[in-house]
Amino acid sequence: MMSARRARPRDEVGHYVCPNCGSPSLVRDAETGEVICTNCGFVLSDPTEQYAAPVPRRTEEGLLESQSGPPGRFSAFDKNLSTIISRAQASNRNLSADERLQLWRLRRTQLRASAGSSMARNLSRAMSQLRGLSGRLNLPEVVTERAALMYRRALNKGLVRGRPINGMVAASTYAACRLTDVPRSLSEIAKASGMSRKLLAHYYRALVRSLDVTMAIEDPLKRVSKIASRAGADSQTEMLAGKILREAIRLRVNVGKDPDGLAAAALDLAARIRGSMVMQRDLAKAAGVSEVTIRSRMRDLKTAAKSLGLPDVA
Repeated sequence: MMSARRARPRDEVGHYVCPNCGSPSLVRDAETGEVICTNCGFVLSDPTEQYAAPVPRRTEEGLLESQSGPPGRFSAFDKNLSTIISRAQASNRNLSADERLQLWRLRRTQLRASAGSSMARNLSRAMSQLRGLSGRLNLPEVVTERAALMYRRALNKGLVRGRPINGMVAASTYAACRLTDVPRSLSEIAKASGMSRKLLAHYYRALVRSLDVTMAIEDPLKRVSKIASRAGADSQTEMLAGKILREAIRLRVNVGKDPDGLAAAALDLAARIRGSMVMQRDLAKAAGVSEVTIRSRMRDLKTAAKSLGLPDVA
């Protein structure tokens, strides 16, 4: 498959189309966040980009109109809406000395005004840290934008006061991952942001309570593929684990359980049923949980396996 780094083209009514074959049949991979054309297999490198170009609209005369200028972004400190007097513009030799001096004064005033309030300085640092964290986690642009929006809401409510910026940025990122269904665990985000998992969980709970956001229960099925790949489990074991988890979700065995632990336990149980050589310690390391957690969750999943008519294992 090929990959592309240019912006996605659209047809005349604003729908995204494949840049290789022009087909509108695009699907998104929940694990990687990539969009793939089902017609030719073309992979778009930045598939969840929703702010790259304005959707064209038809006027009453039937003509297409579009917005000019850079797209607005919540992850940009000024949302890409301000006009900056650059150093090159202020030093333009085609201008007279008085005009250049006036531009330098305007530039200095503008820079002071843009970072004049504490909220503006906070946003500037936070958005810079957010872009760095998103890059380390390889997050789609839509997650970054959602995290930026949540941080702005928290800042307006005064939730950031008294708390570290990097902690609230990490909490907003984790909440955005949950809301956009992008599989990133709390431990992964805590490690990427350089803080403890317990502290990040504290900031996350405070953020969710303050913004009154309802989070859906995490789906352990979305963790199976990543854990199986890291632990070296074969595809048949992965498929059987998914079947066990779907039955467990139907029986509501997953309620209140860590999705990583459930996914690892399902893979361990599936490997035992099939007689596949997958070490429990490898699964624990891949999922970021202890072997005790896997054995405990496996006892819960045996109910689902029994409901499916699968053989009982030790």
